[in-house]
Amino acid sequence: MSGHGGEISVLHVDDDPDLGDLVAVHLEQTHGDISVCTVRSAADGLERLSERTFDCVVSDHDMPGMDGLEFLKVVREEYEELPFILFTGKGNEEIASDAISAGVTEYLQKGVGTDQYTVLANRIERAVGERRAKAALEESERMLSTLISNLPGMVYRARNEPDWPMEFVSDGATELVGYSSEALESGDVSWGTLIKDSETERLWETVQTCIAAGEPFKVSYQIETADGETRWMWERGRVVGTDDDGVEILEGFITDVTAREERERELANQRAFTEKLIDSVDDMFYVVGPDGSLVRWNDTVSSVTGYTNEKLASMGIGELIVDSDHEKLWRVFEETLETGYGTVEAGVETADGRALQYEFKGSLIEDERGDLFGIAGIGRDITERKRRERELREYRTLVENVGDPMYVLDTDGTVEMVNEAMAAHLGYDRSEIVGSEPVRFMPETDVERATALICDLLDDDERTWGAYEMRTISADGTVRINEDRIAPLFDEDGNFDGSVGVMRETTERKQRERELERYETIIEAVGDPVYTLDDEGVFTYANEAIKRLTGFEPDELVGEHISTIMAGEDINRGNDLIRTMLSDPTRQNVTFETDIVDQNGAHTPIEIHIALLPAADGEFNGTAGVIRDISDRKERERQLAEFASVVSHDLRNPLNVVKGRISVARTSGDVSHLEAAASAADRMDELINDLLTLARQGDTVGETTMVDLAALASQAWIDVETGEATLEKHGTTAVEADAARLRTVFENLFRNSVEHGSTSSRTESDDSVEHGRCADGAAPVTVSVGTTDDGFYVADDGVGIPPEERDDVFERGYTTSDTGTGFGLAIVVEVAQAHGWSVSVTESEDGGARFEFTTSSER
Repeated sequence: MSGHGGEISVLHVDDDPDLGDLVAVHLEQTHGDISVCTVRSAADGLERLSERTFDCVVSDHDMPGMDGLEFLKVVREEYEELPFILFTGKGNEEIASDAISAGVTEYLQKGVGTDQYTVLANRIERAVGERRAKAALEESERMLSTLISNLPGMVYRARNEPDWPMEFVSDGATELVGYSSEALESGDVSWGTLIKDSETERLWETVQTCIAAGEPFKVSYQIETADGETRWMWERGRVVGTDDDGVEILEGFITDVTAREERERELANQRAFTEKLIDSVDDMFYVVGPDGSLVRWNDTVSSVTGYTNEKLASMGIGELIVDSDHEKLWRVFEETLETGYGTVEAGVETADGRALQYEFKGSLIEDERGDLFGIAGIGRDITERKRRERELREYRTLVENVGDPMYVLDTDGTVEMVNEAMAAHLGYDRSEIVGSEPVRFMPETDVERATALICDLLDDDERTWGAYEMRTISADGTVRINEDRIAPLFDEDGNFDGSVGVMRETTERKQRERELERYETIIEAVGDPVYTLDDEGVFTYANEAIKRLTGFEPDELVGEHISTIMAGEDINRGNDLIRTMLSDPTRQNVTFETDIVDQNGAHTPIEIHIALLPAADGEFNGTAGVIRDISDRKERERQLAEFASVVSHDLRNPLNVVKGRISVARTSGDVSHLEAAASAADRMDELINDLLTLARQGDTVGETTMVDLAALASQAWIDVETGEATLEKHGTTAVEADAARLRTVFENLFRNSVEHGSTSSRTESDDSVEHGRCADGAAPVTVSVGTTDDGFYVADDGVGIPPEERDDVFERGYTTSDTGTGFGLAIVVEVAQAHGWSVSVTESEDGGARFEFTTSSER
């Protein structure tokens, strides 16, 4: 079953005795070639490994003292190749990543049911089989190295010393370097003296590095032969042992590769020149294989796209092009393969989500045998050209579709162009207006004022436009009052070339200004931050509420990119959602969660509600967003996840034991397994009771009164199974507290002292694995309750809590006992915090555990 024969010996480490026995039973009953040795701690596991040989180690992760990852690291230091399987009930990506980094062979998470043990057995057999196969392979490689010695060149055995003194040299030495084997073996000629001085240090460092790593070395270097000729040598060798002085003995093979080195260096020089030439080109240079894969690219590709060379090596040309241009790209790609040449304009999507417009021109290229190699070409950035073209289209669209009348006059003041809004405003066809004098449509006095304003603008270099109030007379004689914004036009040489004007009725403007004021008042009254971004992600508006989250004044953000307050990857997520809305007309808005970054770099979790800004031309015009602080909600979610993790982990082991023991009892008929199942069920009941206490009590207290500590401690002592333990009270005081919850504190601390304390020696306690387990014949524990200057304490004379464990004892689920739930002290700290108290653990005067409470009540 193992794949390589022989019994498989497994060391299983798990602090849960029932689960450990259950794993051994299943593995040995269902897989006859597996024998299991089970221990309770990593320390015991290391001791077993020092005593006998195992084929595989299987270990739990969460264990007192040394956990599974720490155990793995120690095992790897002593037993580098020993298969190690982490079989844990508390798994997550971080633990899996750390285990892989530490050299784990397999990572397997415990589940529910018996099938998991079949999977575990298969993983054990596979890991052991691979190790045994590797050992056989290493022996084969040694045999192969002997065969290599028959190749042309020189086989040698040498001491690993700076001059490489030779103990054996094959007959090929004379032909290789002009010196006989005897001369090299006798030391008359030292191999180290043949090596060029410029190569000596590099060669020594390379060989020693490989030897230190336990690996064979392969090196190339120059030597001077007996007749003074410089030749290139290629050498492969390895350590085969040490002599009586502890010096490594090397065996290897050396051959002449001068011709190859010269060819490679010539080719390398040619390639370097070509590479430098290609990388000096500002445009993208690329070679694409017939399948669309990237074969070659220059530095410009990496700098423009933001992808590393390693990432580009795994990408195809399609991954660099925006999705909307894929159909066009592949159509031109196929045309180029057929015709030999092609050109396409497409968007390049950078690593940070930006889209750049490029023009690609490519031609077919062939390899040295005349076969098709791919398409080579140049990509030229046309983003600016496309932007100008888009701006021209936008301006034309704006002029034709804007609601305001617009016009252009030539240098003589004749109407040269009007938009439809102007024609509608005046009540004429456009053809009737173009070529006319302005006085046809407006009073002469207003024309004179406009002419004077243009002259003022031409004389003032600091002003580019001006506004004045004027009247228009429509075809039906209606007179309207307007604001006319005019600006002079200039040709390429800077000469006056006419003027342009945009008119708006004053009544409409006033009405819109009042509407805008109302909208701004509403937005500022909203408690949440509100903003708008343009199509480039730049702030165009932010209300006052945004300062509370970011620290920035609204006018500080306007004109800044969204990256000022948001990380790049979150911006990419937002862009993806915006593209989703643009591609789906039915979606008007989206909501997603992210972090906002304030002036100091602090992160706050937020929820953003995004909607598209309306655009008259149908193109993307930007977004509007409402931000909501969800810090409190995220904290509640974190607490819930932490609580669920503890519940899941601590209930899984006893549940597995119940199911596993019942399964074994059914198949074997041995009802003794049912006792272990019942014990595990009792443990589950205790866990559930403590968990319900945590869940119901939370972090609040009920009605508080002045409570006598000594009296309340006596009442709590009666409700705890204390056996022969005794309670001592050293003074008393009254504290303001919720009596019922404070009584729970005493009960949990008394139970902790009785169950975990012991007056037996610490050596016996350590041997029992669980902290504080009472040994046979140990004296009963004495628990004392007393007052301090700023509170009170509960102490015992047991074995105490080691300093390295004191930070962990209050964690939920932490226990060193087979029967404990690990929630008693977690309840204690929650009740203390709910009262506004603090609690700490230290050593009592008798060497046991002492829990000190600092209260804020007047005593």
